[in-house]
This record gives sequence, C-alpha cells and structure tokens, in this order.
Amino acid sequence: MSTGVLNAQRAVVCGGSSGIGLATARALLGQGALVTIVGRTPERLEAARAERSDVTTARLDCADPEAVADFFAARPPFDHIVISMAANAALGPFATLTDEALRETFEGKFWPYVNVIRAAAAGHLAEQGSLTLVTGASAIAAAPGAASLAAVNGALEGMVNTLAVELAPRRVNAVSPGLTDTAAWQRVPAEIRKDMYARAAAETPAGRVGQPEDVAGAVVSCVANGFITGVVLPCDGGKRLT
Repeated sequence: MSTGVLNAQRAVVCGGSSGIGLATARALLGQGALVTIVGRTPERLEAARAERSDVTTARLDCADPEAVADFFAARPPFDHIVISMAANAALGPFATLTDEALRETFEGKFWPYVNVIRAAAAGHLAEQGSLTLVTGASAIAAAPGAASLAAVNGALEGMVNTLAVELAPRRVNAVSPGLTDTAAWQRVPAEIRKDMYARAAAETPAGRVGQPEDVAGAVVSCVANGFITGVVLPCDGGKRLT
C-alpha cells in the first residue's frame, strides 16, 4: 500500500467513477488513503476497480435519500467525504427555461449533494474529518445560458461557511472548477469543442483549460490540510480574473 499524508485514512468519493471524481480518487489513493468510489453506473465502477485493485466500489444513486442513509449507516464513519457529481443541467437563455427544466437541474445535483451532506452531519463523518464539495465556477461567472447551473452551484457554495461552523471540528470546503476537459464534454461535436477550448484558453491567465488532475489536486489540498475550512477554492486557471 502506498504511503502519504493520508495514510490509512478512509475516504469516499461520491461520483468517483469518472472525470474529476475518478481523478480525485486516484490522487487520494496516491496519498495513502483507503478509497471507496461511489457511482451509479456499473460499467464505470467495474473499470475503476479493474484499474486499481486497491479501490473499493459501491453502486449508489445519491439522489435517493434512503439509499444514501443506508450506505453510510452500514459503514464506520469516513475520515473524508468528497462529493463530485455532475448533472445534466438545463442550458439556454433564462427566459426560455421552464420550471420543469430548472427543477430537473436541482434534482440532478443539488439534492444528491444535500443527501450526502446530511449523512455527514448525522455522524457518518469522523470528528476530525473533512467534507469537500466540487461545485463550479458558474456560481460566480457571468456565463450566458448557464443560469440554472449557476443557481445550483451558488446554492451549494452558499452553504459552505455555515456548514463549516455547524459541523466543526469537522472541516467543510468546496473546490470550484472552471472549464475542465472531461468526458462529459465529449457529447459536444469535436470541432465545436476544440474551438470552445481554444477560446477559453486564450481568455485564461494559465493559458489552457483545466484537466481533471488539476481539480483533484485542489481537492486533496482541502482534504489533507487540517487547518483549512470554510473555503471555496477556485481552480479555474485564473479565468475569474478576466
């Protein structure tokens, strides 16, 4: 087993079977943590387990509050809980968004996060543990067409300070990624995606779009540093500055 600053500490990554979540699970394993990956898709979970024999996987739909409660109740408290679940957000000008589309966006991300946060608050997070939310730069960015996602990420980030106080001495933080090159963007045609990435890179001080490993490194920083709490950490290459 690898050794590191998190040696033998138990961590669960909700939404850890792909993208930023999977990169985070790898990074935590690299720091010696004992990692459980939670996800909804059996094929992705099997692929993650095939890649790393030292990871534990569990199929769980975090949108189901009873299933989430049962999952955590069946296990000892985790030292670290990371929530990194994406949603199929309703995109488009706000004036065109229906109530149903807005509700679906919240159902896809906000409530699954809340279900896991409730489990942490109910005693399933160790007293000296950490809870880290992966949110999104849309919470503060002026991104036309992304109002629904901005609302969800803004709502999650808005809870961080209060949760950090209410759950103390447990630590609560969020990592807020900018545009990140994950498989979720594969649904966008290649030429459009290439142009989108190029324009984003040109407008970003770091000169490129993010990679899942960039965000994973920020998450590990929040997890491993026992003196960081109540922080929303941007991981956007400086895009928010422009």
